[in-house]
Amino acid sequence: MAGDFLELNLTMEALAPTCLNFVLGKFDGRAPFCHIPDVRSPSQLEIENVKLNRTATLTSCAVGASLMLGASMLMLSKAQGAQEFALGTIAADTAVGRESEPGCGNPSDIHDGWMIGSPEQQGFDRALLCAMGQGVMDGKLANVDSIVVVRHGVLVYERYFGYPNRQSFAANMRHTGNSMTKSIVSLLVGIAIDRGLIKDIDAPVASYFPENAALGAPDKDRVTLRNLLTMSAGLNSSRAPGTSFAYDDRETDLVGAILQTVSGKAVDVLAQENIFAPLGIDDVAWGARRGDGTPRSSSGLSVRPRDWAKIGQLVLNRGVWEGKQIVPASWIAQSTSEQIKTPEPLSYGFQWWLGRSLTNDRVIEWVAAMGFNSQKTIILSQLDTVVVFNASRQSKNMVAPEIDLLNNYILPAIVTQ
Repeated sequence: MAGDFLELNLTMEALAPTCLNFVLGKFDGRAPFCHIPDVRSPSQLEIENVKLNRTATLTSCAVGASLMLGASMLMLSKAQGAQEFALGTIAADTAVGRESEPGCGNPSDIHDGWMIGSPEQQGFDRALLCAMGQGVMDGKLANVDSIVVVRHGVLVYERYFGYPNRQSFAANMRHTGNSMTKSIVSLLVGIAIDRGLIKDIDAPVASYFPENAALGAPDKDRVTLRNLLTMSAGLNSSRAPGTSFAYDDRETDLVGAILQTVSGKAVDVLAQENIFAPLGIDDVAWGARRGDGTPRSSSGLSVRPRDWAKIGQLVLNRGVWEGKQIVPASWIAQSTSEQIKTPEPLSYGFQWWLGRSLTNDRVIEWVAAMGFNSQKTIILSQLDTVVVFNASRQSKNMVAPEIDLLNNYILPAIVTQ
């Protein structure tokens, strides 16, 4: 066991109440926690063993996943083969639910601050949007729970889908974002920098916890906040900090611990005061918590799909909401720019994914918050558009098939105008 694990010997006294023994992975082989993994790079979605080897990133435990997220739907028969189980390949269901209102994705007016308009008024081909919704309903397209589309700051399309033996969603219901939570934490870092709470993202992480000897060890003393934000810290591995990307929830959890250290407040409180309240997001739950009750920074945030769209609109507006600068524009620009390459077609900023779509021979670049089970808040600055997908079941690949809805329906509905 000692040969497979890097013991950091962290103490609760040194880092309380942020519980960084969990964050930095102090394990004794007894699997003290189990959880279903959030999205890593979009093709790495297999349910993994909880043990960490030298080349592994954050892992999970299938039993814990089943208990925590009701993942019995993923328990495939033995005859289906181990490979199919590892990839979580699930055929699309036929949606038998309903829209929240009659019509072709007409948004509901629930008095939450969104301006409501028609697709045509904002330059969409309604027929393509209608075809997309019908394809989901017929089980021919990605089995998403909801699709929300905003253009020019106007909510123009909103549709919810129901499936057999699964919860149905509506405009006034929260949906978990899983690892989309990480992008909220990135916004909080920008706010903390603007207020002088964080002086330098290139300062060693150990400087925030000087009493912790493990963080000051020769192999870890060069880890910086920048490394954590770009998933390149190399915690519990032999990789030098900042050299390569490896998706690891614990690195974002450590960012949250830094935020709590410099502000004296947990990330849920910081988000409520500095993001949710100004944006009028008033129905919030933060489900993923540690044993001491503090929220995890890597996952757990649940808000309504149209509130996820508000987060996207805030980023599209370069941090401005209703004329007020909520997040510094400079941080929005920096955090949503490529900071590191990943093994996948996507690249990574500071807790934001960067991708591109090809539609009608035109390349459209986008930035996205992404989470396990196809959660995506996609910002398309070139088109002044925000798109949100939420889902409850795992796709074979976290880029497709829900991105197919973007590439084959939503973008052509704009680009052809």
